[in-house]
Amino acid sequence: MDIWDLFDQAESESAAWAGEAARREADRLHMEVLRLEAKIDGLALVAQALWELVRQETGLKDADIARKIDEVDLRDGRRDGRLMGQPVSCSKCGRPTPARQRTCMYCGAPVNQATPLAPPLIR
Repeated sequence: MDIWDLFDQAESESAAWAGEAARREADRLHMEVLRLEAKIDGLALVAQALWELVRQETGLKDADIARKIDEVDLRDGRRDGRLMGQPVSCSKCGRPTPARQRTCMYCGAPVNQATPLAPPLIR
């Protein structure tokens, strides 16, 4: 075996290890997708049950919930179908930080967590 054969063998082994690592990562991500899909299905079930109960008890119509969904969606200034909180000011450095961040991306200080389901702040 010459030097090139050894080099080729090492490259092949390295590629095999990288391939195996990529397969494990793909399997992990697949399981994460399945977990998130199950969570979404559960949340959709709860939302549907709550809406049916509210509609039954109050007489509200589908158009009422559609208007409310649009109102809530626009609270962050964008109609994008996502529930995003307004940026919060870091208590240490005062810079704006996304509401979902646990720490300030500028100074690392803990950020007061506002729940995304909290009512909008009255200004």
